[in-house]
Amino acid sequence: MSSLKHTLRRHTLLLAAALPLFVFAQPAKTVSPDVLAAIPAEVKARGVLRVGSQQTFPPIEFREPGKTEVTGASKDLLAEVARRLNLKLEYVQAEYSALIPGLEADRFDLASGGISDTEEREQKVDFVNYMFSGASILSLAAGSEKLETIDDFCGKGVATLLGSRVIMAQVEAASERCLKAGKPAIRAEQLPSAPDARMQLDLKRVDGYLGDFPALVFMGQQFPGRYRIVGGNYMLTQYITSWGFAKNRVGLRTAVQKATQSMVDDGSYKKLLDKWDVGGAALPEITMNLPASKRK
Repeated sequence: MSSLKHTLRRHTLLLAAALPLFVFAQPAKTVSPDVLAAIPAEVKARGVLRVGSQQTFPPIEFREPGKTEVTGASKDLLAEVARRLNLKLEYVQAEYSALIPGLEADRFDLASGGISDTEEREQKVDFVNYMFSGASILSLAAGSEKLETIDDFCGKGVATLLGSRVIMAQVEAASERCLKAGKPAIRAEQLPSAPDARMQLDLKRVDGYLGDFPALVFMGQQFPGRYRIVGGNYMLTQYITSWGFAKNRVGLRTAVQKATQSMVDDGSYKKLLDKWDVGGAALPEITMNLPASKRK
């Protein structure tokens, strides 16, 4: 009897040890054949999805100090999208202002890194909308207690990225309000990269750095007590963070949208955003060419 128990126990342990192998051996989630068929022939032949990105937008897309690998929420999403499309992911460094020209010049297949869908930009490129976001203002914690909105920056300086038209439009409108109220205009500086813009704030050459809310929150977490977001959760403007595509890449745009939507459907999309503490920015549906200005 004891021998029988020993044998059963041994078989049970062997079965338990084999279960993880069985789980990992399950077929990987993928997309339907018609989605794969939409991928342009040259992209299939290359086997690589080239992503243009500035790589300086934590926690969305960035490189940690001393490392060359890109990481972040967008990177994780795109890595899974590429896997489902049977492609490898390859990053191409490009300044923010060079993303749309880079698409038009075929330097890369997809523009990423905090770019937002706007009706103006849709005249040149198409977008897959993957995350809700907005712009806020970062200031040094010391001495900025009275700064609550952009209208408190009359006569002060702000810095943002070169090419940030959505943000600059709001700054220009606020500056006009300053002048009408008999106050000095807002001085705006546009820099090539996020670290350059933040450096202007650190050097006290400007009073605020304007950027993506998730990125500013992440930055504040890295330097506790050094910065504050003006007005707490104040949003200068809201927009839809997106991936950009050249107008002649409709098939690739559609394939990426379908692959990302499949991640929404199976729950992996939200899990990846939660990993970077930006789950609150999840969209209920992955859309194409639907900027904030067209949403209710």
